[in-house]
Amino acid sequence: MNHPFAELLVEIAHARLNGSLRVSSGEKKCVVYFKSGQVAFAASNSRSTRLYEMLLAKGRLKKEDLAQIPNFSNDFEITKFLVSKAILSQSESDQLFRDQVLAIVLDLLVWPSGEWVFSPLARIRDGLAFEIELTGHLLNYSRCLSESEILNRFRTLDETFRRTEKTGTDFDLTMEEGFILSRLDEGPLSASELITLSTMPEAKVLHSLYTLWLGGLLIRGDWNPAFTPHVVAAIKNARLELRAEARADAKPIADIKPEPTQKPSQEQNPQPAAAVPQEISLEDYLDRVENAATYYDILGVDVKAEADELKRAYFHLAKNFHPDRYHAEGGVTLKRIQQAFTQLAQAHETLKSAESREVYDYRVRKELEKRERREESGETGTQQMQREQATENFDRGFSLLMENDPASALPFLARAAHFQPQNARYRAFYGRALAFDEKSRFKAEAEFQAALKIDPNNPTFRIMLAEFFLQFNLKKRAEGELTRLLAIFPSNREAKELLERVRNS
Repeated sequence: MNHPFAELLVEIAHARLNGSLRVSSGEKKCVVYFKSGQVAFAASNSRSTRLYEMLLAKGRLKKEDLAQIPNFSNDFEITKFLVSKAILSQSESDQLFRDQVLAIVLDLLVWPSGEWVFSPLARIRDGLAFEIELTGHLLNYSRCLSESEILNRFRTLDETFRRTEKTGTDFDLTMEEGFILSRLDEGPLSASELITLSTMPEAKVLHSLYTLWLGGLLIRGDWNPAFTPHVVAAIKNARLELRAEARADAKPIADIKPEPTQKPSQEQNPQPAAAVPQEISLEDYLDRVENAATYYDILGVDVKAEADELKRAYFHLAKNFHPDRYHAEGGVTLKRIQQAFTQLAQAHETLKSAESREVYDYRVRKELEKRERREESGETGTQQMQREQATENFDRGFSLLMENDPASALPFLARAAHFQPQNARYRAFYGRALAFDEKSRFKAEAEFQAALKIDPNNPTFRIMLAEFFLQFNLKKRAEGELTRLLAIFPSNREAKELLERVRNS
């Protein structure tokens, strides 16, 4: 998951959302229900979190007792039976459910990967909600994360943090966490400002910030959340459908608009002509389906297309490219047509219902957001992916390099330079990391020279190259680089001081 489960919990809590979060990883599936942002209930297909397994583990049941329970695989039937037989009290039953929900949530915290979707329509039923206190668990979870894991959760040091209504005295904070929390008493500060105010290493400050944020003691700003303001607004405006079937002509949440107070006449508001699906060849159709990133791409419609347009697009394609029309093709072509038709039918089935379309839109929103950014920047998907990976790797590598850990920094900086070879800064700092090992001396120089070829008048890179030459006692070459730099920037104090040291040594 791009956003770990713990972060999703925090975002949902701060937005005070109602609904359900479905998480899956291979065969493992869980659903967590929220009420006003707080975990209220959870269910999982993991056997270890089933109530009968928990009761067996606690010694409250024996395996032979299960035969007396009509449906022991149903958690509610189990507790109902045990309460009726006075084996459990109602308060013990409620505590058992709280223990179960907590077990599911703690298990989700350590999932290394998975997919998730949030739905505001699937809500917990009345009377089935339990208070689950997670703050202490989230604080301990964050404290167990490694420094590299924490650094990976910050894209920039410009992120801001401010206090919530929770007080640190309610929790057993570490000395570092208490110090950072106290610095925010007078208002929000950025991560870089807190690092400046603190005498702690940068990694310690970031770890404390992340821990306090996960614990609900801080609110995070200027970052990349999973639930953007637009998504939160759409969720909060969603209507809870009480019927299982949605209206066939319902629109996605983002497109719902207030009804006009007076119905305009046809002359005042003429209806636009229905969009006619474009004709497309069989090969173009197959290529489109096979390379589609979303169901909207398969149907060849815009993501904001209304139900009627989706329906027309589907029936047009189904009529023209139904496998029954192409039996004569045989072989690979017929197989491609059959597979394409299956995907086409699945796309239509998912998007024709307002509820399933809403869930799908949440699931692919990241792809749609990336597509918008690509269109704005003119980048291809591959180019954007490489740029993002380069940025992420450089940030991690640069932080490690500043902490005098070049060995750990090297692979990150190498990947940054690989993904963005025309970025002079990435090449220069990759060279700097290489220079710590004499065996990589010639490769390091090549990276410095590559950086200067891309950005020949950058004083920082030329000073880095001069320092590299001095490191290997190549004084004449260092003097030459500094002389060239001062010819362009005669007032560069750092270059002057370094050149004087070279000449006096």
